Amino acid sequence: MTAAPGPVGRGEAIAFEGEGTALSFDAIACPPPPLRGIEPGAAVALHLADPVKLAWALAHLGGRAGRLVLVAADTAPALLAPLLAEAGADLLLTDRDGLPALPARALRWDGLAEPTGPALPPVGIETEWVLATSGTTGAPKLVQHGWASLTRTVRRGGAPQRWGQVYNLCRFAGLQVFVQSLLSRSTLVLPRLDRPLAEQVATLARGGVTALSATPTLWRKILMLPESASLPLRQVTLGGEIADGFILGALAERFPRARVVHIYASTEAGAAFSVKDGLPGFPAAYLDPGSPAGALLEVREGRLFVHNGGVRPGYLGGARFADERGFVDTGDMVERRGDRFHFLGRANGMINVGGNKLYPEEVENVLLAHPAIRFARVAAQRSPIMGQLVTAEVVPAAANAPDPAGGRELVKALRHHCQDRLEPWKVPALIRVVAALGPNAGGKLERRPAGRAA
Repeated sequence: MTAAPGPVGRGEAIAFEGEGTALSFDAIACPPPPLRGIEPGAAVALHLADPVKLAWALAHLGGRAGRLVLVAADTAPALLAPLLAEAGADLLLTDRDGLPALPARALRWDGLAEPTGPALPPVGIETEWVLATSGTTGAPKLVQHGWASLTRTVRRGGAPQRWGQVYNLCRFAGLQVFVQSLLSRSTLVLPRLDRPLAEQVATLARGGVTALSATPTLWRKILMLPESASLPLRQVTLGGEIADGFILGALAERFPRARVVHIYASTEAGAAFSVKDGLPGFPAAYLDPGSPAGALLEVREGRLFVHNGGVRPGYLGGARFADERGFVDTGDMVERRGDRFHFLGRANGMINVGGNKLYPEEVENVLLAHPAIRFARVAAQRSPIMGQLVTAEVVPAAANAPDPAGGRELVKALRHHCQDRLEPWKVPALIRVVAALGPNAGGKLERRPAGRAA
């Protein structure tokens, strides 16, 4: 494992571009006082709302700080103190107001500030990169990565791109985009993520972004926006959720000159493998020794396990998540069909209908195959007779939601559509037409727990 390099150069070429701001590779080697005063080897937590500041801090402190703790700007204030204590942070670099009492010294960074010379040479420290899990099932946990884990799927060489960023840089997916852009000497265009998605996409289009990574849920939202037609994409990357044939086909149709790549990664497992053939799932050959997957893969009783040597095997200060051989249970269920494995869904998301079990994603894929539907979310509803029933919420592809009569006709058409393609017990007992289905903080479809039957 090697340390993260200091800023890599293309002279005056732009490294980071934000709203009214552009920093060259030469400029990021000359950090302003808030960064310049941080001692090599320090354990630094980054809690910055401005994405350009955050990118500059990552570029400067990677390979210089002993430990970098990435804390998303939307982290609840009550969680900051325990996270910093768990991470052992000496210093919190922040532009946020109203912070509670913290166990680390807070250093304010107000305004972007100008680059300050002279350039600081790289130190070559092997930085520990600490990221928080999403915390969707409780308090966030901290996972420690090495540089090898962060760069496993990075593509080096080739012509520089103009990467766009719709992920939070403090999350694993966002950090992957940052590392790819920096090491390929590309420009990273950074819209403010607190703006509406349409504004973010417009910023990316004006910035001439040629490469963009997002979850399938975010891609579906992006494809609905007129602004997406102006994106001159040559690289399309998906991750974080199942990449089904419908979204892969829609992206290939909208961006015919783009290479479409599915990245499989998680905070705990790191970057495991990429799929570049435009098909759902991944080749069964990825389980073979010496395969192009990069990480070691195993399938045990239908569950995908990943071994990535660049990730510590347990949460920082907490429980171990890797087994005795170093494999991480991803919780993703897969099924082999011929020479390929297909993703079925999450092990903890299964719906039990009178003893028959299914994954919500199977029904969602059927609903998404209907041309009138843009988004679908399937969930369980408790039933005193069947245990659980299948329910669905759908967002029409049309810009305007149908009137009540049109909504009833759409539901009727969807029920027939499902009955023709699913076993009877898999057909949703209730289908609701809704205006929107929001993504969570990681850009994934927001799942909800089982509700009670009416």
